[in-house]
Amino acid sequence: MNDTLKIVNPSSMPAPRGLYSHLGIAPHARLAFIAGQLSVDADGKLVGKGDIDRQIECCFRNVELALRALGVGWAQLAKMTTYVTAPQGIDDFYRVRERLFPGFFPDGKYPPNTLLVIDQLVRPEFLVEIEGIAVV
Repeated sequence: MNDTLKIVNPSSMPAPRGLYSHLGIAPHARLAFIAGQLSVDADGKLVGKGDIDRQIECCFRNVELALRALGVGWAQLAKMTTYVTAPQGIDDFYRVRERLFPGFFPDGKYPPNTLLVIDQLVRPEFLVEIEGIAVV
């Protein structure tokens, strides 16, 4: 039995934008750690410059790609952490989440989320980043 953490960068996702991997899978706990997802498309290009709603939607799409790469869906998302770069981003995140979550979680069982306001992400054009932990 292999007890080491499995690190994976699925080909269906954009390449990591730095020294990190998209997924880390703990073999016995059967948890997968989804790196913070930015608003980038499959080519790694920014989506929604200056538009936090579009960036939030894209971050969620990228989290969903990670979940699919693990062979699971939104129901297996055990925890999220969300970072926004301005206090007004909190209300934007809540509004977009209220629109998207009924489709992601039709049973109304939403995962825990920590929401943090920070000065800046890896580049100033990124307004939001979402990471997660999934049960696989």
